[in-house]
Amino acid sequence: MSTAYILVSFALVIVLMIVLISKFHVHPGIGILVSSIILAIALGYNWSDIEGNINSGFSGTIKSVAIVIFLGCILGTVLEKTGAAVRITKWAIDLVGEKNIIWAIAISSFILGIPIFADSVVILLIPIVSLLAVKTNKSMMSYGTALYLGALTTASLVPPTPGPVSAAALLGVPLGQAILWGALISVPSVIGATLYCKTLKDPVLPKQEYVLAAQNTDEAKLPGLTQSLMPILLPLILIGISTVSTLLSPESGFTNVMAFLGSPLAALFAGCLMSLVLTGPKWKTKEVLNNWVEEACHSAAMPIIVTGMGGALAWFVKDCGVADTVADAVAGSGFPAILIPIIIAMLIHVITGSNALAVMTAAALVEPMLSTLGISPLAAFLACGTGALMFKHTNSSGFWVTVSMSNMDVKQGIRAVGGASTVSGFIGAALTCLLWAFHVI
Repeated sequence: MSTAYILVSFALVIVLMIVLISKFHVHPGIGILVSSIILAIALGYNWSDIEGNINSGFSGTIKSVAIVIFLGCILGTVLEKTGAAVRITKWAIDLVGEKNIIWAIAISSFILGIPIFADSVVILLIPIVSLLAVKTNKSMMSYGTALYLGALTTASLVPPTPGPVSAAALLGVPLGQAILWGALISVPSVIGATLYCKTLKDPVLPKQEYVLAAQNTDEAKLPGLTQSLMPILLPLILIGISTVSTLLSPESGFTNVMAFLGSPLAALFAGCLMSLVLTGPKWKTKEVLNNWVEEACHSAAMPIIVTGMGGALAWFVKDCGVADTVADAVAGSGFPAILIPIIIAMLIHVITGSNALAVMTAAALVEPMLSTLGISPLAAFLACGTGALMFKHTNSSGFWVTVSMSNMDVKQGIRAVGGASTVSGFIGAALTCLLWAFHVI
């Protein structure tokens, strides 16, 4: 089987996958499964082996990520339902002062994007942001975009949101490392996007219904700040302690205990248990212990399935030599290898509209190529996350949620959301390239 045939088959299958998802609106899980089967057939795999190989790739990938995604979705659901997200936003406003409201919006969105989907952050906070726009006489084009971009950036780069969790698992990046570096890259990316948002001054008034909703919010019923932040901070603290302990004293009994308590599974489960404090007396009701968990199951199902299917596709890409062939071609061309995951993630995002899908699929495709390309798993993780941020536009649910709830028209939305997401992604990608060029990652 010639190299040209392998490369053409691989390229056509990827195009097919993208067309199925973006043009015909096939669910990503099915689109990737169909692509995996067609690639296996095209590359001459024994028909009787295809099912087993798909199952191996699927199970090998989700075994380390499924429970983490599930627990992350539970944590996000509790923060949404209890008003903790609103409390964190009010704290950010008090922190920076009313003259810097847009930075308060960006900070709170940045924090909340770690456990909560970006679309949900907008839905949760649009009333309070609309009220702030009225009080400060600022445009919703600026405030609404800042609200979305903070969460979008961390949801693409910082676990435990499903996209980066899945990418870290596919690439073999320890979760503590992914959180630390993802956050470091996210900070300047969000700062750049917020500065861009400050230039958006077209007069766009908020929708009156959201202003009224914020005015009718009973602040006394909101949880306290410490209670609101601890479910987010506790998992990060446990993972951090485990990482430091392993470096300083790898053989100690404390390190042995922290190896479990600081594992992604135990740390996130501790965060979920801590979040029960937010529910007050309701913590032992069926609504909290069953209904909210069931809602989280629905949120977790899609990323788990897509991640597993991405692992199945990656199995064939690696086993049949496609990865080595592509990587050798890139290495021989002199093209900067770090740009490959950035470009793949960017193209998938622009075409499908899903940054989570772009992060996961790009990670699955580039993982088999890493050794030949000379890219570390961490560098690839950051490249996939930043590439998947660029140019959010009209094929994205997050775009429409932000634009419609912020009272923008489509043209304003493309300039605001599309421009800010590109600024965020470009800054993150540029920093990733610099860190890779200087052998930091």
